[in-house]
Amino acid sequence: MKPIVFIRNNRGNAVVEFAFVLPLLLLLCFGITEFGRAWMTKSVLTSAAREGARLAAVTAPDVAAVTARVQAVCDAANVTPSAITVTPPDPADPDRKVTVRVETNFVVLSAKMLESFKGSVPMSSETTMRHEGL
Repeated sequence: MKPIVFIRNNRGNAVVEFAFVLPLLLLLCFGITEFGRAWMTKSVLTSAAREGARLAAVTAPDVAAVTARVQAVCDAANVTPSAITVTPPDPADPDRKVTVRVETNFVVLSAKMLESFKGSVPMSSETTMRHEGL
């Protein structure tokens, strides 16, 4: 008497499981990539605002020179600022603070594949330093 052997056909299981897992893996990979890009952009904005504020704090606050310095830092990292605001120190204020604010619109590249998400995420950084000049 021969034993009864049940043969199962498992050929399609791997394809079905991969079809379920692939969207989650892609979402995770794109999410990590975009988070890294956003972090880098925020870091560049912070550095640019600090460079501009430092220039304005140690020299006579020339708005054009400060804007050019901020733009140079942003250009080096390929970040396009949407607004650069320089607030020179008030002579009547004893603290004589100078403030530089840099703004940009962060475009999520992965979202361009999705029709439902079109737009950008506003990011900004602001640095305030005490004017050390005269």
